[in-house]
Amino acid sequence: MRILLLSNKSPWPPKDGGAAATLTTIQGLASCGATVTVLALNTHKHLVRRKNIPAEFTVNPEIKLVIHDTGTKPLQLLKNLLFSDKPYTMERFESEEFRKALSVIGNKYDIIQIEGLAMTRYVPYIRKLTDSRIIFRPHNIENQIWTQLAGEEKSLLKRTYFRIIASRTAEIEKKILNDFDGISAFTQEDLDWFRASGLKKPSVVCPAGFPLSETEFNEGKDNELFFIGSLDWLPNINGLRWFLEKVWPYVSESRPEATLHIAGRNPSSRVKEMCICKAVDFHGEVESSSDFIRDKQIMIVPLFSGSGLRMKIIEGMNMGKSIVATPAAVKGTICHDREDIFIGRDAHEFARGIISLLDNKALRKETGIRAMENVRENYNIFASAEKMMNFYSQLT
Repeated sequence: MRILLLSNKSPWPPKDGGAAATLTTIQGLASCGATVTVLALNTHKHLVRRKNIPAEFTVNPEIKLVIHDTGTKPLQLLKNLLFSDKPYTMERFESEEFRKALSVIGNKYDIIQIEGLAMTRYVPYIRKLTDSRIIFRPHNIENQIWTQLAGEEKSLLKRTYFRIIASRTAEIEKKILNDFDGISAFTQEDLDWFRASGLKKPSVVCPAGFPLSETEFNEGKDNELFFIGSLDWLPNINGLRWFLEKVWPYVSESRPEATLHIAGRNPSSRVKEMCICKAVDFHGEVESSSDFIRDKQIMIVPLFSGSGLRMKIIEGMNMGKSIVATPAAVKGTICHDREDIFIGRDAHEFARGIISLLDNKALRKETGIRAMENVRENYNIFASAEKMMNFYSQLT
């Protein structure tokens, strides 16, 4: 099977959840015998030098990149706000060069897989070029994230704008549902939303995931907590601020030997200042998330906005780490509170979960091993890719 995958950013390097989800998916599809080509926008925010892409990603899967500036332009944003019914968050990904790259696809592919909402803008154009089956692979329900962000925002101006984006995004997500030949969702919760919104086309749930860890349970260094996530993504910033203001002071005072390590790409100066706290070690962008995670004990995931699947949680579980997360962070994830993960519904419960794990080595090990078993059962990317391939075979 020949598959063309369209993405709004390069899947290499996998330094954020979206890139990691795309990269492991194409590796899984290739392992099932598919010939995979990736055509991705190469944005300034996630700029990749072609020479830095490993040789294994120049054959199967093959990654092709198109330079495009998705930076926010104030005049375009204002024009969009006043004269468009589409969210500016999607319009930024409109590229004439990308259309030119698509113009030669013909019928060379059996499946064209659209990664995420932004790239659905190209579907009408693709329909004119090919008879290939087009599959939507939504990473989340984006209007839900904007609605949640609006609820968190204190500024009236920003709150109003976020609500406009949420409304426009919801209209798009509902309008395009049946423009595809099928939908392959990350979570059952996401697919249920699409079906309730009018989806009539064939659909399946194929979670993102990781190759199964072949390592034994790794305890990590005593009293080492960590956060890792893109620090230019507003839900991460808001959640981390809440944790540093509401949770960490209590944990740090109760267990002064504990240290929190924070890693993430593209932090602003304001985010860096926010991370200047007692017993906090700020790393900024790290070369390898797995190397950063490996020698630490407890992952924190404080999110109040989100949809889809949190890849960092799955990565942490795959490496046997104890995890404390908010309910929004685990929404759509198959997990069990106080068995393979700890859920903190407020600041006090979040802090108590951390302290329970810091104080109990046996509990950390038990939780970590169960987390690894969970990933083996539910988030094996090769099993998920095989399910996806069977779904695609039925459509072609």
